[in-house]
Amino acid sequence: MQSIKRFMARTAMAVALAAAALSAAPNSASAVEAHPQFWNYKCDDGRACVYHTDGNVWNIEGCGVSGLNDHYNYAKAHGNSFRIWFKDARNGAPWGFVDVPAWTEVSLASEVGKLAYRVQVFC
Repeated sequence: MQSIKRFMARTAMAVALAAAALSAAPNSASAVEAHPQFWNYKCDDGRACVYHTDGNVWNIEGCGVSGLNDHYNYAKAHGNSFRIWFKDARNGAPWGFVDVPAWTEVSLASEVGKLAYRVQVFC
């Protein structure tokens, strides 16, 4: 009888530990954030870069999703490809996205009046 109680206690402990591990695991559907990000006067090697309308360059390093919330007029993939999502600056309605293939540069002139709100670097 003692071995049955010990077996049940160990089983209960194993189930509790497994449940804790599953609840602490990251959700595979959630987006991974890209880090670090910084302003510079140029696009550094290996970065995904978006050029602000004031001339500064937002450098994004790493893979995943990063927030933006401003107007940009140019994009450069100095490494991996990435995608920039836009929304209407007046009403916030989703507008679409622009893909920037690896090792290319893209003018965002057609997105004037659109607010860039997210970028995803693909690795």
